[in-house]
Amino acid sequence: MVSGDIADADGPMDAVPGPGRDACDAHAALDVEAVLSDTSVVIPSRDEENYTSKSVPDWLEVVVRTDDGRSVARNRGVEEATGEWIVLADDDITFPTTLTAMLVDSMHTCHLVGLEDFWPMDTLLTRYMVFHRSLWDAVGGFDESREHGEDSDFVYRCADAGAKIRPLPRNIVPHHDADTEFSALEHVEWLWYLLRRHPVRMAPKAALLGFQKLGLVEPPVTDYPDGWSSQLIQPSGEGDER
Repeated sequence: MVSGDIADADGPMDAVPGPGRDACDAHAALDVEAVLSDTSVVIPSRDEENYTSKSVPDWLEVVVRTDDGRSVARNRGVEEATGEWIVLADDDITFPTTLTAMLVDSMHTCHLVGLEDFWPMDTLLTRYMVFHRSLWDAVGGFDESREHGEDSDFVYRCADAGAKIRPLPRNIVPHHDADTEFSALEHVEWLWYLLRRHPVRMAPKAALLGFQKLGLVEPPVTDYPDGWSSQLIQPSGEGDER
């Protein structure tokens, strides 16, 4: 552990170059627009004009696809996009421009970064996901036959291809719609699809979900508690609308 004033510290820190140290901010010198010059935002949506697209800066390429099927829309959007770095986003978030620049600036082409999934899944949400086009090419994109489970399937296929999966805290990106609720039948069908595609990865998760239904296990207390809030995110009905 390092204590004291870094600016006055002796030793190795004295040799660290660059304006970031003087500014006391590791990302002070980050040129957001330059970093994202080869980045495209792909948004599957029913509406050309949507919450997310309106929150993306004008200088950043946005591809909104209204194709039938979210996986179809994502794949056609990536094909249409001109950037080598792809940001997939749902149509109901506030786009995190600075966060995206920090990620793209620090990622390599075998990274897959996105919002953490819900227990017991260890995959990522396509609500906000960042990857290099070459990774999407390597795995053949999203399964266009699917409306549910295709995001987890994509993540597992990327991992099988050698990608490093890097989750972000789910609430790091403001989300302005309720999370989708599956019917019991849809939930079973989603689980069966992933079990068939990825049996080794999914079998323990299927067991946990079954035990939960029987009341034998509870999700660990590692998710956001009820009423959690931050400067960006307030419980429904509290604070200013964002």
